[in-house]
Amino acid sequence: MTAPGSAEIFDRGYRAYDGPRAGVSSSMKAVFVSTVQRALGLRRKFRYKIVPLATIFIAYVPALVFLGITAILPSELAGQVVEEYAGYFELISVMMLLLTAFVVPEVMGADRKTGMFGLYMASPLNRWHYLAAKFVGIIAVLSLVTTMPSIFQMAGYSLLGIGPEGFVETIKTLVKIIASGFVLSIFFALFGMAASTLTNRHLFASAGIVMSTIATAAFADIITQTSDAPSWIQLISVVTIPLELIVRIWGSSPEFPQIEGVSTLASFGAWALACAVFGGVILYGYRRMEVTK
Repeated sequence: MTAPGSAEIFDRGYRAYDGPRAGVSSSMKAVFVSTVQRALGLRRKFRYKIVPLATIFIAYVPALVFLGITAILPSELAGQVVEEYAGYFELISVMMLLLTAFVVPEVMGADRKTGMFGLYMASPLNRWHYLAAKFVGIIAVLSLVTTMPSIFQMAGYSLLGIGPEGFVETIKTLVKIIASGFVLSIFFALFGMAASTLTNRHLFASAGIVMSTIATAAFADIITQTSDAPSWIQLISVVTIPLELIVRIWGSSPEFPQIEGVSTLASFGAWALACAVFGGVILYGYRRMEVTK
């Protein structure tokens, strides 16, 4: 046993870390992965997986139904019964709203409530890198509802003989699907992030997303039906803004006509303006946000 007071220090020094040093891109990847995992409830208890996974599954149900109808009916009749691609995006808009209201406040507010935001700011990240990684992660999750079901629908139609004819038409249809998916995903991602910036309570943010969507749609409908308001007033509705631009991407049809008196440029301008307003709220909120918990 060593006698008291007989211990000796033979050397003192500091050894520098000589392992790999990850930069901003690695830190952004970590935020991205964390965002996707939290949004889908991965590595969390089962109850956190129910809503996102159920919502994503329900988004595929119409495609499965249409493919079942196509498999049963003759191709000439099936082509008249099944839903068009533009109409499919309108069908899943409710699922899109629910996923946005559930996922975005959760992934944005959790870091601020737990103090992880401060830890991220101690890494090579700055606020804008952090927001960019969060934005891309949310887009990836929302695309599971906006883009992938329509790609699945197109693939099924093609196998059953009523899909796009030829390679060129297939590529054109695929590009339109991806563009339409991004129109919805970008819009609702920014919408949800803006609402989440205004409060740390994700339940309040979720309620705000749903209620503002319902309120703007009801207001636009009441105004257009009870007065001689110009047709563009319909673009006050949060849901109408991206869906109207999607109609322009696919072209107007009797089932899904475009708003009369509103040009394609004006429709795109309304979408871009709304996205800019949401983005401004996010940037202003995080610029003023304190790093410490």
